[in-house]
Amino acid sequence: MSPHNGHPNHEHMPRRGVIATLAMMAAGLCLLFPAGCGNEKALSFRQAQITHIRQSVVKVYVTIQRPDYRMPWQGGRPGGGTGTGFLIAGRRILTNAHIISDASQIQVQKDGDSRLWPARVAAVAHDCDLALLTVDDPVFFESMSHLPIAESMPTLNDEVTVYGYPLGGDRLSITRGVVSRLDYGVYVHSGVDQHLVMQVDAAINPGNSGGPVIFRKQVVGVAFQGLEMAENIGYVIPVPVVRRFLEDMQDDQYHGYPELGALCFSRRNEALMKALQLPATDNGPVVMYVDPYGNAYGRLNARDVLLTIDDHPIQDDGTVLMNGNSVDFHEIIELKQHGTTVRFEVWRDMQRITVEVPLSVPDDPFIFRTRYDQTPECVMMAGLVFTVLTRNHFTLLGRDWSDRYAAQWLYFSQYAKMDNLYKQFDEFVVLSNILPHPVNTHCHGFRHGIVTGANGHPVRNLADLRQALESPTNGFHIIQFAGLQDWMVLPADEVRKAETEIASSYELPDPEAP
Repeated sequence: MSPHNGHPNHEHMPRRGVIATLAMMAAGLCLLFPAGCGNEKALSFRQAQITHIRQSVVKVYVTIQRPDYRMPWQGGRPGGGTGTGFLIAGRRILTNAHIISDASQIQVQKDGDSRLWPARVAAVAHDCDLALLTVDDPVFFESMSHLPIAESMPTLNDEVTVYGYPLGGDRLSITRGVVSRLDYGVYVHSGVDQHLVMQVDAAINPGNSGGPVIFRKQVVGVAFQGLEMAENIGYVIPVPVVRRFLEDMQDDQYHGYPELGALCFSRRNEALMKALQLPATDNGPVVMYVDPYGNAYGRLNARDVLLTIDDHPIQDDGTVLMNGNSVDFHEIIELKQHGTTVRFEVWRDMQRITVEVPLSVPDDPFIFRTRYDQTPECVMMAGLVFTVLTRNHFTLLGRDWSDRYAAQWLYFSQYAKMDNLYKQFDEFVVLSNILPHPVNTHCHGFRHGIVTGANGHPVRNLADLRQALESPTNGFHIIQFAGLQDWMVLPADEVRKAETEIASSYELPDPEAP
């Protein structure tokens, strides 16, 4: 953009350029003055459409207090933020989960209205970064109209419009861009869940999140994340993910996404094809690992070749063709709900077989999603703070990945199931913090370690640790950690004497109080 707000610098324009420009202006006069060209109705219609959408879009204000994983008994520092939402059928406001997560107060504001209306969460889906809000005061919905949700996605190069309240101003922002990519990617909010993503070349900045993305007067997605260090690249939760979330909520309860739990790799190796004796006319990825908590466990096997899914042929790279787009075959499972089934045609032991997999949402403690809206549990003794390892704990390390336990945390969180660690643990208990006191001065080398045993008892979970610490061994508390031969040893009498002093110094609940 030039120093003149994007207009060309006319000072040095050649004379013939000026004449040519005047001629073009004369020829295109009706473009500059649409009223004289019969376009007034078109403009009026478009303005009415924008007005209709503006009446449906709200600004969301939140007060947030994240948990403090170093000191779980107290909340973190309160903060605030803003985002966008929009009204859909049923007097519900659709927005992003990351806007309202850990919020202690939520308010919404209509366009052109200075009043802030108290709102509450009606449903939240952290695995797909969507949430529903509602306002109890029926007056709020007067003069508002809901936006319809489209049945299908736009195609590549279709122009869409993004509405929202990005940071830097209080007024509604309207930007346009084209659909540049449809892909399958990680949703930053949970850190692990992968769903369909629509990329647009319209900037999506903080505050835009939760805003509707419109195509042909219908919502085709929800703006939800941008790309750092890149201009005019925004990401949208596309309409299939939105519709699935709303369908899941039909019984007023969110169940979540079924997890197949089959890790596959591309079958492009000629030697592998011969080893599997797969006919040359067949395609499909090869299963290399089946998650013990996944729906495929006991139904699919390692070295199975997945040929089709619900009659959709699967290519060697694991993609299928859906609505003219090539997407990962998991997208077919993504669209299914808890309690349904998916059917595979599989090449196993030199024959084609059909395998049906019932789909459910597993209770898997080893999916390391970022946690929200819950206070972390902890066990404290002698100023030692023990908690359950979660994805949130990685923020304790900050940028200091030189911590010797960082690699251990990463290994345990990523390979708990593949390396059978889950057989020894229900969850991983870590020493997340040490409140300095003379009784624990020698313990700092164990900070961030993963507990495997205490006082002669194995520690599978936090409850095991709590119970084990009630019974010292020969007058000492002895705690073992993964990967270390040294034990942490604390005299039980000194620990008992120090508890009240530590509680007073750090404003903890008095352990001797009734």
